Amino acid sequence: MTTQFSSRIDRVQRIHQALSDNAPDPSMSTALSDSTGSVSLRAPGDEPTLPLGRALLERRSRYVFGSLRHLELSTLLRWALGPQRTVTTGERTAHTLDIHPSAGGLNSMTVHVVALEPIDDIASAIYTFDPARHRLIQRRTGDIRTAFGECLVQAEFAQRASVCLVLAGEMTATLVKYSERHYRTVHVDAGVAAAHLYLVGEALELSCCAISGFYDDRVADVLSLDDTQIPLLAFAVGARRELGEQR
Repeated sequence: MTTQFSSRIDRVQRIHQALSDNAPDPSMSTALSDSTGSVSLRAPGDEPTLPLGRALLERRSRYVFGSLRHLELSTLLRWALGPQRTVTTGERTAHTLDIHPSAGGLNSMTVHVVALEPIDDIASAIYTFDPARHRLIQRRTGDIRTAFGECLVQAEFAQRASVCLVLAGEMTATLVKYSERHYRTVHVDAGVAAAHLYLVGEALELSCCAISGFYDDRVADVLSLDDTQIPLLAFAVGARRELGEQR
């Protein structure tokens, strides 16, 4: 990493830290262990067929969660955040675009899957979603529910949900093309991804809720983010236990 590029990363991190909520007592946190391995996700279900108008009208944040199944998680990740198509760049190389758009078509985000409880044969752990191979790469193990609850302003989300997805901005993938101003654009990318998660979740009859109330320093620690990665948004997911209005 060049000195100039490193200074741009540092500037973005200073801006982010100035605008972030940090944990009241960073020293009080549940320790997790680093781990390796991967889980191949089951083949996802077919693309959702719920009419767009109905999905838009019925989409809402829900706060009651049942236990999620492997197939439901696989299908949500595939149709909300998976690959869409492969194009040829100006340099005549193949580049895969995600189903959710991003500025410049760049891979501006990494999706971390925080399995707060076992999801069928998927152990409770922290994973990174690999959309190209449709798999989960295990990163950390331990008392995941407690550790992630300490990251949230409303810790009850970690007690209720089956899974929390965390979208983390990848500054090295974006600042090579854009100026530090792109710090704002990755938040737009995360918002678009969240909209996809909501609509696909609605089509799959899941309970979903976006979460912006978290302590950035603790999320970074729990997910083992480095200085070029920024936590942008969390997204709680579970099976739907109650039908009708939930506000």
